[in-house]
Amino acid sequence: MFFALMCFFKANGQSLPMYSQYMYNMTNINPAYAGNRGVPSLAFIWREQWAGMPGSPSTKSITFDMPTQDKKIGLGIQLIDDRYVDVIRRTGMNLYYNLKFPVSEKGVLSMGLKAGFYNDLKLLTSVYTGEIKSYDIAYASNFNKIVPLAGAGVYYNDDRFYIGFSAPDVITFANVQTYKSDSSLYQVNDLHYFLTAGYSIKINEDVQLKPSFLLKAVSGAPLQVDFNANVWMKNLVGLGFSYRTKESVLAMAEAQLSPQFRVGYAYDMPFKMPNSNELFLRIEIGNLFPNNKTYKIY
Repeated sequence: MFFALMCFFKANGQSLPMYSQYMYNMTNINPAYAGNRGVPSLAFIWREQWAGMPGSPSTKSITFDMPTQDKKIGLGIQLIDDRYVDVIRRTGMNLYYNLKFPVSEKGVLSMGLKAGFYNDLKLLTSVYTGEIKSYDIAYASNFNKIVPLAGAGVYYNDDRFYIGFSAPDVITFANVQTYKSDSSLYQVNDLHYFLTAGYSIKINEDVQLKPSFLLKAVSGAPLQVDFNANVWMKNLVGLGFSYRTKESVLAMAEAQLSPQFRVGYAYDMPFKMPNSNELFLRIEIGNLFPNNKTYKIY
């Protein structure tokens, strides 16, 4: 399964750092997912956008999430570092909380909340404008502000199917400061909506096909859909392909090296930009809870 996203600047209408392999750590886009794997889980993603381009975006995140012992609550914490052209730097933390309700023998509905912040740092004085800086007010000083965030989502899954809808940043500062010369420098996260769903098809005892899609909506940009197909062999190796409408295609490979350890790599091939690389690592910290009945497709 792959889902790719990724544009960080205002021109494309997206301002959230996102990842091609987010479905293996779906807490990134939906707070209702935290604790869904049924065991304490540590996930790390490192994405280098548009490799080889000077000042290209680089994003790293580390997430820890787990359910409570009775599996009725999911909890999580995430640290994130997002940098672009050595001028824009965002470092922050998110906390996740959700309630889980059994709705059938194998189905669980989760409703979640997210609260967090990031430090929005823009080193504007280092930008070369070709003008005398004293006459360019937009670049006359640096910008440093703590931006609080809050989001919400719902998520349903059973042993074959999942669907989720979320708005990860419902509350944020839409415009913390404005200059007529370039107001976009002072915009932070726009309101994003995500709708995602997937299904696991058993081909035979050794092979599973997992098609899925992710629909993304954000102000100032057209709707975008990722269509994904991934084949898992013996639940040990996964290979797949994704098409992101009007933007790129990507390939992905995953390996379940042990019951606790998974590693993955995604290679994005945008139509108009250099390629991107992304590394994923997940460690499940043992099954601390007996009688684990959480149903997880990914």
